[in-house]
Amino acid sequence: MLTLTFFTSNHTKLAHARYLAEGEPIEINGFRQRTYHAGYEEPRLHSREDLLRASYQSAIEQGRKARILSPRHLFILEDTSVRIDALSTENTEVPGLDVKYWMREATFASLDNSIRSAGGNRRAVVRSDVLLHIPPGYKKLWGMDQDYIVFPGEQSGTIVEHESAFETNVMYPWLDNRTFNKWFRPDGASGPLGQLSISEANRYDFRRKSFEQLFAFLRKHKLLSEPVLQRQLPLQDHVNYIICGYTCAGKTTASQHLARFFDYLHVEASDFMYLAYYMRHDVHDHISIGDFAEQALREKPEIAAEGIAKYLQAEMETPCVISGFRSIREIEWLVEILGQLGKRFRIVFVKASQEARFARMADRNRTGDVSDIARFRTRDEQQRRMGLGVIAQAARTVAWENESELKDYLTVVNEDVGRSPLRVPDLFESLSAVASRRRLKLEDAILVALLTRWSDDERRPYFTTSEIAKIINELMPENSQKHKDNVSRYFNQNFYAYYEIEIGPSKGTRKYRLSNTGYGKALRILSLLGDGTEGRQ
Repeated sequence: MLTLTFFTSNHTKLAHARYLAEGEPIEINGFRQRTYHAGYEEPRLHSREDLLRASYQSAIEQGRKARILSPRHLFILEDTSVRIDALSTENTEVPGLDVKYWMREATFASLDNSIRSAGGNRRAVVRSDVLLHIPPGYKKLWGMDQDYIVFPGEQSGTIVEHESAFETNVMYPWLDNRTFNKWFRPDGASGPLGQLSISEANRYDFRRKSFEQLFAFLRKHKLLSEPVLQRQLPLQDHVNYIICGYTCAGKTTASQHLARFFDYLHVEASDFMYLAYYMRHDVHDHISIGDFAEQALREKPEIAAEGIAKYLQAEMETPCVISGFRSIREIEWLVEILGQLGKRFRIVFVKASQEARFARMADRNRTGDVSDIARFRTRDEQQRRMGLGVIAQAARTVAWENESELKDYLTVVNEDVGRSPLRVPDLFESLSAVASRRRLKLEDAILVALLTRWSDDERRPYFTTSEIAKIINELMPENSQKHKDNVSRYFNQNFYAYYEIEIGPSKGTRKYRLSNTGYGKALRILSLLGDGTEGRQ
């Protein structure tokens, strides 16, 4: 798969590019994913050619500083511009390339007055220019002299007559109510671009037009290879589980029991839903993850399942338990995809009364939990709309009762597995094996370090990157020193399903702790280290 670095400081633009690349054998990484210290500067110039050239030189300079450039390292950057005919001249576009800054001051009333005063022409064009760096290795191979090539895409339309009130699309945040998209109606569209459904917006997406040219260019030069289907593996002897249920039914309890006592790899679907959310919105709190998940499961039900399938393809021989799916469609998608590779699943719905589940929520006292039964019922209703009711009634779903004592519930789980539980591994014994390793991978070291701070109490603490580095070095003092800058770089370069994130109330510092998926992965690392099969660089 081809990897492209996208030099942009705009998280929404990066999310848009990744969406446009779906279905292509391309992985688009933001430049912050390649380096922590580089600081890409976007110059403010009014000439398109000068701006693209200056942006390119800035990207080259930062790429060299970060030492990420190579004879075949491709990167892209993109600039968006707007021309409002009534306010522009033959030689000057308004607002032109300065549209991002212009929007900070503009109001619809002022724009409407300016257009009317200039004669009333409401025509406008939005343009996207995607620049592709041609590295020396490809310049020679393709017989090209230029350092870069630009792919332009345009969409014509009009400024709306009246401003509409609508919310930014939580699933596709580039369809928003903050940029020029809220006032621009593409020719033939039913409304302003930011208000359109994704299916209609795709037809008028100016950025899509430039990216499609980019993909065609890469395909022409044989850099995009069609994915090769993996051969079907024999069906596994073990049973893999998909465990569903309403909040506090006991999904995680059963999954962690399977991970601890039966060596299952636990994967939590909501961790991958959060990952999809972060990839689109970064870490914000003004958009509800519940609202995002509900819309995502309507429009792209496999959104979390895609990440899980990719994750599990590296663990095809390992029994796995997936908890937290809320739509039958995402289950069916995953069962079909991994079924082709030999994995089969038992779908379980954990049954527990609303009263029993609410009592468990009050007892665990997790941040974000509701404190009254009315809001708890509202949450249940949202989860029912997402599809839990359909899963519970599906013909192939089996039920586990979890209404009384924990030991009774775990007995049900043990009986379903059909074999005796393993001895619970001694954490400190396993960690002594970790400490004897000469060089543990950074990610493995982080996961294992946070495992030493794990507790089943939902109020377990979060840690800064400096604190995580300190835990690592205390755990492995002689042979696995991890500088805090390396740990910080790891977390700043990407989002992972392994961690839950907390934002400090004052300075906005991010803190981390293991998610349920991270806990399952950490247990797996310890198991493999005990076998001597993983963990070395």
